[in-house]
Amino acid sequence: MEILPTTLAHYPAIASLYNAIDPELHLTAAHLTEGDRLRDPKFKIQRWVAVEKDEIIGAGYYTQSNWFAHPQKFMVWVGVHPRRQRSGIGSALYETIMDGLQPYDPMALRTRATEDCPHSIRFLEKRGFQEVIRDIPSELDIQAFDLTTFTGLEDCFRGDGIEIKTLPELGNDPERDRKLYDLDWELSLSVPGDLAAGIGRRGIEKYVEYAISGPSAVPDGFFVAVKGEEFIGLSHVLSSEKGVSLYQGLTGVKPQYRRHGIGLAMKIRCIRYAQATGHALILAENDAKNIPMLAMNERLGFVRKPAVITLEKQCQALD
Repeated sequence: MEILPTTLAHYPAIASLYNAIDPELHLTAAHLTEGDRLRDPKFKIQRWVAVEKDEIIGAGYYTQSNWFAHPQKFMVWVGVHPRRQRSGIGSALYETIMDGLQPYDPMALRTRATEDCPHSIRFLEKRGFQEVIRDIPSELDIQAFDLTTFTGLEDCFRGDGIEIKTLPELGNDPERDRKLYDLDWELSLSVPGDLAAGIGRRGIEKYVEYAISGPSAVPDGFFVAVKGEEFIGLSHVLSSEKGVSLYQGLTGVKPQYRRHGIGLAMKIRCIRYAQATGHALILAENDAKNIPMLAMNERLGFVRKPAVITLEKQCQALD
């Protein structure tokens, strides 16, 4: 076995490896290439593959992201084909990643593992990682959803001058993208849980590409609660597996407008869109401390999956 820096030629085999580790992922080389294109160039990244007899049997990387924002904080990941796990390949990849990070004098590292993979958690804990965030993935069966149960929600606040519009319906507002960018940031910081503590604000161009105009954006599935010219809430879905599933993006309402059913009404709009376009599932992921959103999802019928655990390793004392 040898460990090599990743090239584009490795992407098809890396995608196959990821899908062998998580059969529900449905990753392709094109997804990896698109991720490279969308990545903010200020973020460092390096990937490696473990190769034996021309077969990729493991992979690992370090990268950076807005979700763990600091020039000396990194996300890391190691994966080994299920047939070759517990044979030292993961350890070798991990040591390669740590050596690669040394020039950057890292302060802290984060990674993720699911609660139904205890061997992965033990691997990380042995190397000094500790749980810091627990997220709850869930999914909703769209075609079985009964929309009639939630009729009349928007009547509760329409009399107050509040209405829900789609992204295209707001196209005449020259400040639309800036207002959505600012609202998304305000709402992100108010989400209950630990993630917001380390979040870094992406530039408006990257936000627009992610949520409004990029390949994963779904303009007709992006709903905004407005009162006059003010944007007061939003909820949107993103393309996950084309034609099959959608991913639930941020849902939130400004504090002064909460408890009027606006968030629920926007989520129902997302579900109606998904049902009308023939999608089978909406996927969601929420911090375990975000009790209000978890309760809303449960009310809507989202089925919980094994928790996704974020673990962190302190490499040195933080400033």
